[in-house]
Amino acid sequence: MARRKTRLKHLAEKVQKGERIVGMECHDTPSAIMAEELGMDLLCCGSPGPMGMMGHKSMATVDFEEQLYMLEGVLRGASSPFIICNMPNTTASISIEESVRNAARVVKLGADGVHIEPSLGTVDHIRAIVDAGIPVVGHFGVQGERAVMNSGHSPAGRTAAEAAAIVELVRASIDAGIFAALFEHTSVELTKWCYENLPVAVASLGSGPYAHGIFHVSSDIIGCSVFPIPPKREIYGNVWGEMEKAYGAYFAAAKNGQFPKPELSHEMHEGEFESFLEQVS
Repeated sequence: MARRKTRLKHLAEKVQKGERIVGMECHDTPSAIMAEELGMDLLCCGSPGPMGMMGHKSMATVDFEEQLYMLEGVLRGASSPFIICNMPNTTASISIEESVRNAARVVKLGADGVHIEPSLGTVDHIRAIVDAGIPVVGHFGVQGERAVMNSGHSPAGRTAAEAAAIVELVRASIDAGIFAALFEHTSVELTKWCYENLPVAVASLGSGPYAHGIFHVSSDIIGCSVFPIPPKREIYGNVWGEMEKAYGAYFAAAKNGQFPKPELSHEMHEGEFESFLEQVS
């Protein structure tokens, strides 16, 4: 039986009932198919895709078209979850008009909303996108697109001043209309406070268990990323190790003549080779 499409009202119902929302950053069709089959609530085609899977060393070099291409792959594999897509680099900050236009491209492809790493200077962009009828998830704490400004990817909200500044940004984003706040590697105390005090759904990505929703990154879950997996993220597989074994076995077999095996070759139909020789003689 086909799953019901997850919509904003269904996510809100889960929050009201105290049911945990389970989501995942997802960047490819096989992972999206599995998320669909498992019944995940929310998928985000996020920045770890262009970085962890495609080798970008920072979000600064990611092209919007790359993010959209990955989104198309996710949409081919999943349809029931609420699906959002990251707006990388400067796609939601140059001008309000351009931000709305870029967000519209995301939903035109079939996504349900967008994922944005805000600053106080881009809150008006979020408001305009929401006013255009496009749901927005705000991303706080460690913000990959602001890594240079923040001097890296260190855990966020570990001092009172830093935590208060994050709350100020979250509140401004809520006023602009975000429907959920995703916290990446923020202190557990800050995430718990936001979970208990903010009027929107709070999701945790490496930010502790106190949240309406739990997020993880598909490539980190399976242990397969170009870059080291961040600390304090639980890994449930070793796909990278399995790839090393499989590729290594193929390379060795091809090099020493064990691959391909003769019995795996395709042969001409009976009598056809003799006919071929007559035709080319």
